Amino acid sequence: MNSHVLYLAHGSYRVRAAREHVKSLAGSGNRVLLVVPATEKWGEAVAELETFDNVEIIQLTPDKKGSVLKAAKKVVLARSGPAASVDTVVAGDAQALPTAWMLTKQRPDVALRLEPYASDGRVAEAADLAVITPWYPSPNNPYAGAFVKMATRSVADEFDRLSIIHTEDWSGHADAALNDAIKITTDRLQDKRELIPVLDTPEGTLLRVPVPLVHRKNYSPWVTAQETALRKALPGGRIKAPVIHAHAGIYGGVLAMRLAQPDARIVVTEHATFLNKIFSQPAARALYRDVLVRADAFLCVSAYLRDQIAAEFPDLAEKLRVVPNVIDFDSFATGCDYSPELRTWLYVGRLVKHKGVGELLEAFALVAEKDPLVTLTMVGSGALEEELLTRAEVLGLTDRFTVLPPVPPDEVNGLMHRHDLLVHASKIETFGMTIVEAVAAGLPVLVTRSFGPEETLSGIETAAGSLMEISDDPQVIADAYWELRARAAELDLPAAREVLEQRYGARTVAQQLMDVYLDRPSAPAAAEAPASPREDAAAPADLPVPAPSAPLTQKAETSAQPLGEEAEQVGRAVLLALAPPKPRRVADFANHLLERGVHVTVVTANNSAWRRVGLDPRVAMISIEQGEKRLLIPRGERFLVYKAPRALLSRARRTARKQRTAIASELMVAATQRVHTKAANAFHKNVFNRGYREVRPQLLARIARRKALPELRLDLTDHVFVCDINSTVTGWKWAKSYPNLTVTTNLDRTVYATQKA
Repeated sequence: MNSHVLYLAHGSYRVRAAREHVKSLAGSGNRVLLVVPATEKWGEAVAELETFDNVEIIQLTPDKKGSVLKAAKKVVLARSGPAASVDTVVAGDAQALPTAWMLTKQRPDVALRLEPYASDGRVAEAADLAVITPWYPSPNNPYAGAFVKMATRSVADEFDRLSIIHTEDWSGHADAALNDAIKITTDRLQDKRELIPVLDTPEGTLLRVPVPLVHRKNYSPWVTAQETALRKALPGGRIKAPVIHAHAGIYGGVLAMRLAQPDARIVVTEHATFLNKIFSQPAARALYRDVLVRADAFLCVSAYLRDQIAAEFPDLAEKLRVVPNVIDFDSFATGCDYSPELRTWLYVGRLVKHKGVGELLEAFALVAEKDPLVTLTMVGSGALEEELLTRAEVLGLTDRFTVLPPVPPDEVNGLMHRHDLLVHASKIETFGMTIVEAVAAGLPVLVTRSFGPEETLSGIETAAGSLMEISDDPQVIADAYWELRARAAELDLPAAREVLEQRYGARTVAQQLMDVYLDRPSAPAAAEAPASPREDAAAPADLPVPAPSAPLTQKAETSAQPLGEEAEQVGRAVLLALAPPKPRRVADFANHLLERGVHVTVVTANNSAWRRVGLDPRVAMISIEQGEKRLLIPRGERFLVYKAPRALLSRARRTARKQRTAIASELMVAATQRVHTKAANAFHKNVFNRGYREVRPQLLARIARRKALPELRLDLTDHVFVCDINSTVTGWKWAKSYPNLTVTTNLDRTVYATQKA
């Protein structure tokens, strides 16, 4: 019997999923009532779905905060309204969860779904191999995680039972009150394991676990939200498989580490381009290290990634090895009939800054001035789409520049066969699958030496096309194009394809994966990625590969590390940097002194300030941070303003949460918690800090006298550099106690020049 389905989607993050699901429901004969915001992002989907006779659409005007929750409640909960006859409600995104929850509480006869699949009581089962990933093709993003799907497909025949676990973020904008409602509703719904679909795919069974998480800033709580959702979706809260292949260290790796059975073999593959962001967050970096320690094998899809991780965790570098992505060469027919003039340009990928799409458009404009027949097509979506279209209009290129939406993987080959040249100006790629796919299709490539592509095309650059330097200058791309066009007749795409298939074909990479899964030695293979061809190359300026920062170890809050015998000491300097506003400036000065042979010690009251500022690990560090935290004044303020109220509110929240069939009381407590946090922060900033900053230098001076002085040999020290205002009292007192000591606020780089000379 066909159903009357209410499909709710109140944000803009899952427009594509809503469109595909509603089309499928309507195509199966169901009546669908779609309730969505009246926003520009929904315009195209609404226009398409309005053509279905059995689809009714209600568009709601968002309030000043961009929410349609109040308007949706009036429509959905009205006893005689358009939703009065529905028998199923689909909460299609995070913002719609509270509305759907309230409807099912008011009408228990209405069945709730997160995705419109019949679960039939299926739950995740044990497998011989479990693949866990944050990216996998889905209705909302059919192109995400194609590399994971290909790797899984390449080994699927080797296992009787293979399961794919996809933790899918449901994100988007929400104000604070709606965010509270989403979190509370999610907590209730995650108890209902039957809401999680278990689907059959050619690769294996697919468990797609939605993770409603509106605010995604820090990786540690982000992955914890994924863990909570997945643990509740799995029978027994464990991944029941002897081998787990986790994709991305901070996502799949953490989930495998936390949810695997104790004796499971964990294999992690890293693909991410954003490791510098992960490593910049201390909690996330610590999680990454834990994954590296736990993993039985840690794979990187390129030597560039391997080197980046090894630089961050040199003591674990021996665990890292390169196993590349799988390319489905069977999906790419050769015989691309490109013209020797290479006039029809193609770009396939996200329209975001680090992909160099802005520079590519500007370079195309330079070429277009000389050749009126060249065209550029960009296939993808992203934040820069409108900016690119506007810029093309300014450049007078609207009839020669086109932006198309992403295409399904099975259409990429045909797309490439309709063009003469694939151009990628990316600043960073960890592998560059599109470039390899283009060569597989017989399409010449012009790409930057953006690390991954430089590896994949190593040895066949001139046969496949050309590599150009990473640059913000569009002229570099234009010049590289003219050079390639001049020798287009010399390209040998069939030979290049043959080399790439030996390296990255399914059979080759599958063998490497099986060797890793079964922990057996593997012979050197043609597919082993070549060593990074530019080992001395640095990452682009806007996406740096961070250097390891100096560790802060403590012995009674202090740690002093010797300069080392390799450098002759020309002096001893102490940098008083108790709370510097610009620690990188102090770190640069300390490193300069160290290079001149000076023994350098930094005294600080803020350990976290020195993470990732490039401080040489040979610099001795003395921390008095814990001494300040033990002071009665800050301890009292933390207790009275933060800890005590938070403890009371947390207890009230736990009591309210026990009411699993209602959320009103917990929403009230959540609102109170938000008010308290805002008031406490305001008091801390505007009242406490104003008074404390007046006495802080005096207090820090007392702590430094007790905690730092015993670790220093000021009688042997020639200079003390006072690096911030909180260190002035300490410096002044030390200057009085040691008359022969030079104490200065001037970070003078010429101080030791005479001694060095």
